Amino acid sequence: MKKLLKEPLVHFLALGAVLFGIGILRGEGAGPATNRIAITPGTVERLLQGFRLTWQRPPTEDEFRGLVEDYLKEEVLYREALAMGLDRDDQIIRRRMRQKLEFLTADLVESIEPSDEELQARLDANVDLYRQEVTVSFVQVYIGERDGAEQDRTRAMALLEELRTNPNADPEQMGDPFMYPATHRDMRERDLLGVFGEEFTTQVVELPLGEWSGPITSAFGLHVARLDMLDLGRPSELAEVRDAVYRDLVSKRTREAEQRYFDGLLSQYTVTVEWPEGMEPVSIPGIVQ
Repeated sequence: MKKLLKEPLVHFLALGAVLFGIGILRGEGAGPATNRIAITPGTVERLLQGFRLTWQRPPTEDEFRGLVEDYLKEEVLYREALAMGLDRDDQIIRRRMRQKLEFLTADLVESIEPSDEELQARLDANVDLYRQEVTVSFVQVYIGERDGAEQDRTRAMALLEELRTNPNADPEQMGDPFMYPATHRDMRERDLLGVFGEEFTTQVVELPLGEWSGPITSAFGLHVARLDMLDLGRPSELAEVRDAVYRDLVSKRTREAEQRYFDGLLSQYTVTVEWPEGMEPVSIPGIVQ
């Protein structure tokens, strides 16, 4: 029984029953709504709590009277607006009501706590998605865009030759002035992308280890570089990426639950489309052609 109560489908059926019951209690689809307005203890507490959160103190008697009067004004005008059909064909209201229903579904899904086994299964099925990040160590010498493409490349090749043949050459003192240092240790791929860009990152991780190579390009210009270390990352343990796996699994379940709930609601409708003259009908799930 406990296992059954944890099943998402049971929760969604319950949600549907609750929403249906709310509609019945409100008299939706069964004539005009009642003219009775009941201010319950829950309503009073909500008004008090809202005031306390805003002003960090309880309201005075006059302030509380104002809260109730404002609530009554909002409730009466809201009911009259619904009775007049002012909510119809209003895109903002339609979107807000859709969001509220989706929030109900999302809250229900989030209340179903994934087990460690489910989180591990998600991780095992998406090893590369949660893999520990690539890190690199490298040295680069910058050759700026100064004399034209041909001349800049010639300078880069001359620097490359000197670095390859002169073991005493100091890369920190070579090349053109640059905003970043020549030596980078244990640099994460995301930082490498942020500093040098995708083109440079793609090229530098493919360089042979321990050899001066190039020239390679970045958004800044040309570089000659030596790749000293490349760590392609490793599969993560659940403890290392638990929060990310949890977040992604709940998000996936929410999307699936919303779709199942919507499909169930749509199945109760018969939808037809009158296509404009000359337009070929488009196949859409749930629509009768």
